[in-house]
Amino acid sequence: MIVGDQRRDALRRAADRIARHRPPPPAPDGTLPLWDAAFFGLDRVARFRDADAQTRQSVLADCTAGMLAESWRIECCGIDYCARMALTAEDDDERRLFGLVGADEARHAGWLAPWLAPWLATGEQEPDPFNRFIAGLAETGTPQALAFLLQVVLEGFGITHYSALAAHCRDAGLADILQRLSQDEARHHAAGLAVFRPDRLTRGDRRFLADATQVFLEMIRCGPQAVVAALDKGIGLGDQADVAATFSAIDAGAAGAAKLARLRRLMAQPGMAWLVDTLATGGLFTPCPAPDCARIYTASR
Repeated sequence: MIVGDQRRDALRRAADRIARHRPPPPAPDGTLPLWDAAFFGLDRVARFRDADAQTRQSVLADCTAGMLAESWRIECCGIDYCARMALTAEDDDERRLFGLVGADEARHAGWLAPWLAPWLATGEQEPDPFNRFIAGLAETGTPQALAFLLQVVLEGFGITHYSALAAHCRDAGLADILQRLSQDEARHHAAGLAVFRPDRLTRGDRRFLADATQVFLEMIRCGPQAVVAALDKGIGLGDQADVAATFSAIDAGAAGAAKLARLRRLMAQPGMAWLVDTLATGGLFTPCPAPDCARIYTASR
């Protein structure tokens, strides 16, 4: 556990890793699609493979815009979170740290915006449920609970998430941005570890974390809802059985299991066994079967 001078040193080291100037990334080069069908599992869906080229391109464009918009909104939410954390910081070291992390988040949002220009030009889009959920947490959580959930867990998850996006991205400029985001997420995750102190969680904090992580994991468990929605919009899916077959073809269970395992490792910080055990007992680290994913999708169709 980090206390006293050790904690102050950890905060300063985390801030020093962030405090650096970097030039802006290159502009979009127009390569389309940014990710291919295999990245989203669409190549395993017969109805997508049999569609005409224009329809396939439209589905891919929707998947890409949704994924980039989610990332952009997360970075925007990070700006608000860091502003709040800076205001409630206990000392100058912590305040400086969150000022620097917030500057990174603002830079990230600016970097992603050019690739979202066509989507943003259509007017203000409604945030998806995941982004509404994260924004709500940032507004209502206490500093220690948020440091764990948004920095230790979510930014830790972002390290591999952005790295995977970068590795498969077909636009060199965007791939460079995403790799930079992955590197910054690692520093922000480390900053969260420096700030988070499990012994300072109140009973209310523990209830907040138990409730919030349950909702968060349920969103991961129910599979790639946005990808299925893009297929439904572009090609049209039938009844619930047809939707379940689509989830199964995309291989949502395997991808979900890997994500859930990674989240479990991130949550298993010293002093947080109580949370992991509670979630595991509820089966929340196990992905939903395809029929359940389909039921959730059709209920909100």
